[in-house]
Amino acid sequence: MKIGKQWKIALVVAFLGNIFSYFVLLGPTERLNIDVLNVLSPSNAPSNDIIVVAIDENSFSAFETQWPWPRELHGMLVERLVEEGARDIIFDVVFAEPSEPESDGYFAEAISMADNVILASDLTAVDDGFMSGVIETRPFIDFEEAGARVGLAGVDQDNDRVIRYFPSFEGTLSSVAAQIEEVPSERSRIINYVGEDHSFNYLSYYQFFLEDGVEPGAIEDKYVLIGLDVKATPDVQKSQVDAFPTPHTRFNARLSPGVEVHANMLHNLLNESWIINPSTEQKIIYLALMAVIGFLATQTFNPFSSAAMLLVSGAGAFGVSIITWQQGYFLTSFAAFPSFIFSFVASGAHAYLTEGKQKRQIKGAFAQYLAPDMVDALIADPDKLTLGGEKRKMTIMFCDVRGFTAISEALKDRPEVLAEVINTLLTELTNDILETGGTIDKYMGDCIMAFWNAPVENPKHAEQAVEAAKKMMKTIYRVNEKIGAEGKVLFDLRIGIGIATGECVVGNMGSKQRFDYTVLGDVVNLASRLEGQTKGYGITTVLCKNTASSLNSTENKVLEIDKIRVKGKKDPEVIYGLLEESASTRELEAVLVYLQKFRSGDFKGSMASLKPLINQKDGPLKVFASLMTERVTPLSKKPLKKNWDGVFTAETK
Repeated sequence: MKIGKQWKIALVVAFLGNIFSYFVLLGPTERLNIDVLNVLSPSNAPSNDIIVVAIDENSFSAFETQWPWPRELHGMLVERLVEEGARDIIFDVVFAEPSEPESDGYFAEAISMADNVILASDLTAVDDGFMSGVIETRPFIDFEEAGARVGLAGVDQDNDRVIRYFPSFEGTLSSVAAQIEEVPSERSRIINYVGEDHSFNYLSYYQFFLEDGVEPGAIEDKYVLIGLDVKATPDVQKSQVDAFPTPHTRFNARLSPGVEVHANMLHNLLNESWIINPSTEQKIIYLALMAVIGFLATQTFNPFSSAAMLLVSGAGAFGVSIITWQQGYFLTSFAAFPSFIFSFVASGAHAYLTEGKQKRQIKGAFAQYLAPDMVDALIADPDKLTLGGEKRKMTIMFCDVRGFTAISEALKDRPEVLAEVINTLLTELTNDILETGGTIDKYMGDCIMAFWNAPVENPKHAEQAVEAAKKMMKTIYRVNEKIGAEGKVLFDLRIGIGIATGECVVGNMGSKQRFDYTVLGDVVNLASRLEGQTKGYGITTVLCKNTASSLNSTENKVLEIDKIRVKGKKDPEVIYGLLEESASTRELEAVLVYLQKFRSGDFKGSMASLKPLINQKDGPLKVFASLMTERVTPLSKKPLKKNWDGVFTAETK
């Protein structure tokens, strides 16, 4: 697919994804984000200046009485807290109705003497047919006249009933205790919880009625909040327990006592450790920035690099959000994640339907001719299918069927058999080349041209080319057995292989209308000439010096066989033979002596050195020795040329 179209798709997807995230998913992602940050980075401000006195099950058992308790108990608690030096005494209990006069009087007297008591009020929705609205249910008038301050105990619950934000009304229980009159706008302040439920110092209500129930100094100059901490409601007239889900509830499935929610808000106010919830404008700017990242990650879609970029960006944004949270600012990092996912999935689907189709076409068209690495490289980067080349050291192979003309003539009345035989042979030989990382450049009738080290670089290209030749020399016997068993031909196929290593230009050559991925250079011509010389040396595979010097073989299968001047070249080339079977040390030494004497002009001595090889009943160098003897015999009958340089000049290709 064209890059220009892909970036347009990525841009549209990123834009629409962020709009969808903002209007549909912003709320859920922000809620999750706040919960995660509260768990990972709770408030680190000191919390030991707040004590929670729990009206809990132990206290109910100790007093053996039902709720509501006689108010003398609350009065006595206030007296004990004053004795212990409490800074403020805050009841998260609404004492709206009068009870027994003596009990109320005792409680009111204790409030008056303490002069630091705060009582809770509550907001109640009213709709009796005559009027509707919200009214404040305040404490019994006697308690207010006794000097009790009043604070609203109401809280703002989120859409999922979790308490995450400070209430947006004045005179809350925590703000009265902290003596702060400023009223935050709706959802502008996020509660930074100290931890999960029961993170503050807790004391049971009944402990204050026991001798030595409270350690000396435990209450001194502390804010003391008194409230319910029970698993079941103590008042059958109430519809729910005074406990609420907090950001930690998502992860531990536990509710937090309402009194502790107020303790967290008071803690934030005293330490100014609440979290600022940014304005809508700031969130839009952040989402726009994330949209740019989503666009950059998917404009040239790649499943791995695009996913990696989005993951790194998302992780980075989350890491930054932790830092800003600790500094008192909420960065809604999770809000961009749905957009990232949407961009990745949509761009990936589009790429699959367009680029994926093209890539499958490329793979289907070239898989039969190129090495798997070559096909993968083209799929990953279709730009390789443009005109141009690069200079690179490569290994080139030419493989030809020996005596193909005679075979064609023998099968001239059965051309379909000839085609089947050649196709069978070329298929098997091609497999050997591809299995060793080679690339099929082209088929020329019965000839195969292949190369190694392109398009994917491979430092062992010469070794792999030679390994392919070894496989091919064995494959020819297997193919002969196969076609012989079918009874279609009565002769054995033979091949010749030439391999050369050197610098050449590799790339797409041709016209803009049609081109091939191929190689050009002198080393290509050399490989072709070496293949043509194999029949003259009786060795199936001939290597150039560069190829042979790249090998680290100890099999005694590679040996120097001549120094020749191939047809069409002026400079001589030392060539090597790749034997099908390992030669003995004696056989290798015999060839070495032959070359030394031949190059020095001692032709009779060179022939004598070959006789042990010729006289062998069977050996990997028997044919070579016979052919070299035939070559040297005419030279031995003539005077040595004055300019003899020991180089054999090939007259044929």
